[in-house]
Amino acid sequence: MTAKKQVQKETQVKPVASKVKNGVIFMAREPLRKLINISLPVAVAYKVAKLTQKFNEQLTAIEVVRNELIKKYGEKDKAGQMRVPTDSPNFAKFQEEFNTLMEIENDIAVEKIVLPANVDGHPLNIEPSVLLALEGFIEFKE
Repeated sequence: MTAKKQVQKETQVKPVASKVKNGVIFMAREPLRKLINISLPVAVAYKVAKLTQKFNEQLTAIEVVRNELIKKYGEKDKAGQMRVPTDSPNFAKFQEEFNTLMEIENDIAVEKIVLPANVDGHPLNIEPSVLLALEGFIEFKE
């Protein structure tokens, strides 16, 4: 089998459920940023970019609502930034509404991304925290 066919086989598309909670998207933002900066075969890089793009659309809405909750329940710190300290009387209300926001499900058509074990003859190195945060969307092919 040629190297090109091997990469194509290893990067096959696997469907993932289309219901994705805001909390999953919110927690995936940093791991996706790390993954998108790794040198990957073109087909895999494209799928990672598309997943990132779909999640970023939702993250924009999540951040707008999150910031409104911080304004609603927060107070300015010494630097003038709005925060909701854990010892604030409003923290429980903030946390309850934020958790409600994180539980909202979105219909997002996503494909599971199969990452190759090797890229250009070298092992693909990814932090375990990235794999864990994205486990529902990526698979590591050994």
